[in-house]
Amino acid sequence: MQHVKVKYSQKPHLKKGAGWFGKSFYRYRVWQDNHRYNYYDRHRRNVAIRLGGLLVIGVGILGYSAVAPRPSSTVGTKLNTPVSFGNQGKNAQLTSQVFNPKTGTLQLGVKFTGSADMLVSDVNMNRFKLTFDGDRFIKKGQSQVNIIPTSDTTLVVQFVKLRKGFQDVRVNIRDTSLDAANITAADRVGDDDNKTTKQKAQVGTLIVNNDNKLTRNNTQPVDSQKTLVLAQTKSEITDQKRLIQNNKSAITKWQKAITQRTENSRATRKEMSQMNAEEIAQAEELISNNDSAITDIKTNIARAKSNISSANDKIKTLQKLYKKQQNGNLKVAKVH
Repeated sequence: MQHVKVKYSQKPHLKKGAGWFGKSFYRYRVWQDNHRYNYYDRHRRNVAIRLGGLLVIGVGILGYSAVAPRPSSTVGTKLNTPVSFGNQGKNAQLTSQVFNPKTGTLQLGVKFTGSADMLVSDVNMNRFKLTFDGDRFIKKGQSQVNIIPTSDTTLVVQFVKLRKGFQDVRVNIRDTSLDAANITAADRVGDDDNKTTKQKAQVGTLIVNNDNKLTRNNTQPVDSQKTLVLAQTKSEITDQKRLIQNNKSAITKWQKAITQRTENSRATRKEMSQMNAEEIAQAEELISNNDSAITDIKTNIARAKSNISSANDKIKTLQKLYKKQQNGNLKVAKVH
């Protein structure tokens, strides 16, 4: 590539007394060299701009990758989705996930449920063991993890001092309860107990990715156990009130359904005097079906009223518990 440092017009070479042809050739050389200089000058400037732009983009990408969220390729656990663990039918659910990028505080709500749909829970969090991994900062011990039980079946996991661009965190849950099915005894001398096939306890893993599904709150503090316990009890009271409202709404609709079916049966009876034998048989069947449906609806109403009564009793118990917790009496399970 030819390189012209100075324009030809800045170096006059026209001799004095030059003729018409010499002057014309001189002007042509000046135009030619100026044009060549401008072309290479623009080319150098464009190359410099491109290289500078690439450099800025590279620096921007490096800076963005250092601070921006980078979710892992592993699918995160959806909220309120049961994840089984252990070998006795226990489940864990991720109920909330809030991250404060300013302080690096990630707060996860976890709820445990048993295998059966019972009013009395068979969950014993004292036998649950939690371990954590996922983000490299946790593995190096640079992040602090707090396990805070908030009731007999719920707890909060706090990750403190996480970096803003962490990829994911994982909560591994094990149940250390003994399973009678896995305990064997030798019947005679020489029996090799090691040959007995035993079921390995399942490990449940809750995965939280740093993606757009993660709730961000720049004002989320590192809550104390008392604050979290009170919030959990208040949430349970709200849930019971919602249950009562749901059952009351269902009772109102069922009562309307009873009224409608009763009116249908009454109207059918009035028309039976004008029916033939076949029509009367069909009308009696309709009335019988309405009576059967009304009986089922009344059973549902009785069950709903029982649910309301139980929920009211539960609210009274929770309100008494809330007052004790306000005074610092926090009786919750311990998790290792």
